[in-house]
Amino acid sequence: MKLRSRVGLGALLLALAAAVPAHEGHGHAEPASAAPVAPSAALPVAAAATPRISRPARVIADVRRSVLVAAPEAGVLEAPAGGFKRAGQTVRAGELLGRLRPATPQALRRDLEAQLVEARRDTALGALQIDRYGITEAQRFDISLPTQTLQILTDYTAAKERRAQFENGLDGTVEIRAPRSGRVLRSDADASRQLAAGESLFAIQSDGEALAVELKVADDRFVAPQTAVAVLGDGRELPLARIGSGFDQAQRVHLSLYAPQQVPPDWVVNQRLRVQWPAAPEPGR
Repeated sequence: MKLRSRVGLGALLLALAAAVPAHEGHGHAEPASAAPVAPSAALPVAAAATPRISRPARVIADVRRSVLVAAPEAGVLEAPAGGFKRAGQTVRAGELLGRLRPATPQALRRDLEAQLVEARRDTALGALQIDRYGITEAQRFDISLPTQTLQILTDYTAAKERRAQFENGLDGTVEIRAPRSGRVLRSDADASRQLAAGESLFAIQSDGEALAVELKVADDRFVAPQTAVAVLGDGRELPLARIGSGFDQAQRVHLSLYAPQQVPPDWVVNQRLRVQWPAAPEPGR
């Protein structure tokens, strides 16, 4: 029994000695143990780009700072000596842009032609009478002439005026001139087709930059944003501010107009681009 007690006591002492840390001067390998688990921390996540809505749009003339030149009546437009002005060219106030040859209805033309024949006949008869009576140019304003001579002069003068009026009505042209100086933004002038009364011929910038962006969206739920950006071909973004919006009944589309903060020098009317703005967050987020 005493032997067993000594063996048990020896084992206990060895176990305690193993548990005691190594004392100074002796290296003892410490038993490997699992590293303490730190509380989990949220890793930094890159901020996601705000989703955008993108729609096709086009550059138009800003009607607030431009003037439209239209055909005053139906007819065919003839070019001036230097040809029609094109987009980007400058014009001076009063400069001739074209001549409109009115389109006279056929019934009215026949009536004018008949009256022109009579006016020409009366003019020829008057000229014969003047030659017959030897009436000179100086006598035409002499009130002391005989009544018959005055009547001949009066009839001849009236016939000449009627002839000129009917000739002008059939063959005359209406001059189209620039209402103010500026730069041509758009030119629809064409000598190869018949124009309707009021049809646009030229859009002229009156002062400063006069271009805007037109956005059309065929979506009944569409709400035009107050601000947006125009994405240019080289990736640049140009801030836009809404200047007007409405609904086009004929095309069944929402129409919005935006003014650029600064007009690029290479912009032209009808140039295509894209308009973008941040998408609205989904409900519940």
